[in-house]
This record gives sequence, C-alpha cells and structure tokens, in this order.
Amino acid sequence: MKFKKIYAPFLKLIEGQEKKILNENTEYRVIISFENISKRDKFISKNKKVSVLKKFDFIPSICTNLLKENILLYEQEDLVKVIEEDQRLYSSILEVNEVLGIDRIKGAQISYTGKNVKVGIIDDGINITFPSVSNISQHYQKDKIKPNLKEITHGTIMASVIANQFKNENNHRIGIAPDVKILDFYISNSQKEYYFSNVLEIFDSILNQKIELNVILIPFITFHPSDGLDILSLACDLLVEEGVLIVCPSGNYGPNSSTIGSPGAAKKVITFGSLNKDFTITSTSGRGPTLDNRIKPDFCLPGSRLEIPLSNDLQITVTGSSVAAAIGAALLAIVKEFKPDLTYNEIYELIKNSCRDLDLDNNSQGFGVPHILNIFKEKGIYEERVLPYSYLVRKALIFSVEFSLILSVLLLFFTYFRIT
Repeated sequence: MKFKKIYAPFLKLIEGQEKKILNENTEYRVIISFENISKRDKFISKNKKVSVLKKFDFIPSICTNLLKENILLYEQEDLVKVIEEDQRLYSSILEVNEVLGIDRIKGAQISYTGKNVKVGIIDDGINITFPSVSNISQHYQKDKIKPNLKEITHGTIMASVIANQFKNENNHRIGIAPDVKILDFYISNSQKEYYFSNVLEIFDSILNQKIELNVILIPFITFHPSDGLDILSLACDLLVEEGVLIVCPSGNYGPNSSTIGSPGAAKKVITFGSLNKDFTITSTSGRGPTLDNRIKPDFCLPGSRLEIPLSNDLQITVTGSSVAAAIGAALLAIVKEFKPDLTYNEIYELIKNSCRDLDLDNNSQGFGVPHILNIFKEKGIYEERVLPYSYLVRKALIFSVEFSLILSVLLLFFTYFRIT
C-alpha cells in the first residue's frame, strides 16, 4: 500500500524501524497538517482520543504522539493533508571555550549599524546580564524557564555576534550591527530539547500579535536531511512571502553530501555554511544538495574559532555554522537599514552577484563569500568619503592572521571579533 499522506522521509524512517526490535507501544511525536483550520478542528472533534499537545494556525496543524498503527490509520483520514515527524532541532555550535582576558581593541564609529532594523532570534534565550547583549529590545518567552544568570546560552552567543554592545577603550561598540533591535524569541525548556513545534508556535505568535520583523535567525537544524517540503521549511517559505528574511546555518553534519536538514533546506531560507580562517570550508559544515537536488548552502561565511567578548574579563571562542548564520543575519540587517524596501528576491540576487567564488563545489560553498563592498557600491550605499578603508580598519580587533587588503568590507566587519 502506498501512503501518500505520510511525509516520505518520515515513512522511510518508520518503515526502516520495522526491522528493529521495537516495543509495540513506541509512540512517535508527529505533526498532522490540514488544508485549513476548519478541517483541523473537525479532525480534533472527530478523533477525541487524539491528545493534542499543541495546535498551530499559520499552517493549520496539530502536534501529538501516535503509535505507528494510528499513524497509518489517520493517513486514510480525508481531513488529513500530511503526517510527519515533529523533528528535533539541534543547535549548530560545535565548540564554546571560555578565554579570560581580551585583546586591546581599536575602535571608531561607523555609519552602518543596523538602525531601525528588527532581528528576531529563535533560540534558548539571551542572557542580558552580559554587557555584550544588554540592549535586547524585547523578550517573547513561550516557556517560563529562566536561564542561570551565569549561563552562556546559545542565544547569547548569537546576539553577541550580531549586536555586541561590549565597548572598547574609546567607548565604541564592537558589534557588526550594534543598533539593531533584537527580539528574543525564547523557546528554552527544562529538557533543553527543541522541535519543529516550538518554532511553529513562535511563527503563530509573530503573526497573531503582528510583530514587525525584518530578519529572523533560526540557528537550529535537524539531524536528518530535508527536501524543503517538511512543515517547518514550508512555514519558513510562507513567512518569507510575508516580507521577513529568514537565516539558518547549514548545520554541522558534514563533510558528506546531502547533510543539510530543516529549516536550512527550505527554498527561501538563506542558508550559510562555515569557513575556516584560510577560506576552506569547515569539515563539519553541512553540504548539499538538498534531497530534491537543489544547491545548498546559499553562501558561506567564517564560522571557525571566532572569539567573542561578553564582558570586560570574559570572552568565548566558538565554532559552528550558526556563527556564520549570525554573521549573515547581521549582514542582512545592514543592507535592510539602507534599502528597507528590497524584497527577498532582490536581496538574494544582490548578495549572489556580489560573491567571491572560492572555486569550490557549489554544494559546499554555495555561491561563495558575499563581497559587501560590491553590494554597497551597486546600491549607492558605499561612499569613499564616508567609508574609506582606513576608517573601517580602525573599528577592529587584532587579527591573529594577516588577511589580504582585497577582502570584502564584510571581512573588515569580522575584525570586530578576532579570528584565531
């Protein structure tokens, strides 16, 4: 029998597990989606034994736990559109090391700082006790689990890459886009486990509360690769159509091909792979193609051993493709500050056309490294009088390696944080 309503990768998973010795009472955490809210509500009313854990409106659906026999039963239900796994999401940070004492830094104000741009971070919460992220605009907590005041959460790291408020000796901030308004969409829970359903809840909140956003960073990815047709990928694509840019990492399941999961595999999500300091692809960075044979990641940015100051006496060294994605989110914020009316397609083509080709496989590098100077020149943002090379260099931490002077302005932004 062919099961048309069970998402193909999920069907493959549960059929494969038939060969294993499993308890017949093993339940799968699933999401059942419907054509509309009316059909969803009829299904709930009709099947009262189904324990609904969560329900969503953006893509009408429910989250529940089902035995395999019930999955196959509900697959025959006319009201049902798709049944798939509520896949677990994993952060894309491989390594975090604390380093005491930071290098002395030089600083200068720069005009392009993400002013009037709103960036949402869907993560495990941002710990605002660190000076690096003391400017968080607003918190949206789905669960009331407060982080330890000393905890360096993944969300704190992401916010510190984008909008670090830590100040140098000249009282200048060192963030890539320090004036963005960051909205903390906090999905942490006591189990520290994150699923599709957690992000779908956030999407519902964004739409129902009419929260204005320009960019959303989702620094998570699934273990299993995706074809971009899972419910989270589809939801991301729909939200992009509403005018929000969504940025994701390629994940850390490389170097094999087809190792990019959801939501990084979504068609309209801008996905970033990770670079080493020598401009090779980080071995663990997720590779394409997607399961439906599209090129991913879209672009690549540094994501290996980036040192980020959190306070006067504490900095961390982080590695992972979510670092590259956070840099990418900051890049988009800078572009949106000056050209807020640019559409997703216009921004994507602008970045694509600016890229420096690393002469690597497209499914490792995407279209290459964005060359921000080209973007600024094309859109009339860059002016030599305002942004001379020497002016940008002054806003920099000391590099531990020498970079060529022909690198893009973006890589000058990277010098806010020392790469080792």
